[in-house]
Parts: sequence; structure tokens; C-alpha cells
Amino acid sequence: MNRYAPAAVSLPTRNTGREYAMAHENEMQDFMRQAQEITAQMRAASEQMARHEVVGTAADGAVRVAMTPTGDVSSVRIESRAVDLDDLPRLERHVAQAVQNALDNVRGVAEQLMRPLTDGLSRLGEE
Repeated sequence: MNRYAPAAVSLPTRNTGREYAMAHENEMQDFMRQAQEITAQMRAASEQMARHEVVGTAADGAVRVAMTPTGDVSSVRIESRAVDLDDLPRLERHVAQAVQNALDNVRGVAEQLMRPLTDGLSRLGEE
């Protein structure tokens, strides 16, 4: 045996057009399956979010605003300890703070429910 003889080399075979098309068809089917799964998860997350009531408070809980995740205010509660008829601008600030707090909470709930989906979108097509 000649130790300087070239080793057998295996060259890659060229895919035929049919093999190439079949391989890409399978990839496309996988991609579509993943997209359908994410769509179903998004629908479920939206339904779950719609069932939430989000609350914002101010003035140590004396002013309370409840809203839906879509931002519709469903109730406002103001305790008498938050009302000073001689200082209505303060009450207005408390109401505005409670609304802002509720909106921040809506964003937090949405982010929490949607994070698994956005993570899934970043992996779409990787499997």
C-alpha cells in the first residue's frame, strides 16, 4: 500500500430538481405548521387577556380605576378621604395617576401574556 496515495474522497451529490423541490416543500410545511401554532397561541392569549380586569390606584388606594385590557374604563371609585372640596386639582391629579397606573398595568399584562408568543416568533423556521 502506497502511503502517499490519495485517500478516497466522497463528493457531494447534486440534488435533482425534484429532490430540491421536495426538501423545500417540507421546510415550507414545517414553517406553515409553526405559523399556525403561533396564530392559535395568539388567539388564546387574546382571549385570556380579554378576561382580565386591570386596576390602577392612587392616593394610597383611595382612588381606584378599573379598565379592560383594551383600555376601556369600567369603573372609578373615589373614597371620601381622597376628596377635599377646597383642593379639587389634587383629586384630579389622583384620578389621572390612577388611570395612568391602570394603563401601565394593562401594558404589563399584555407583555406577560404575549412574551411567549414573541419568543416563538423569533424561533419561527428554526426547527
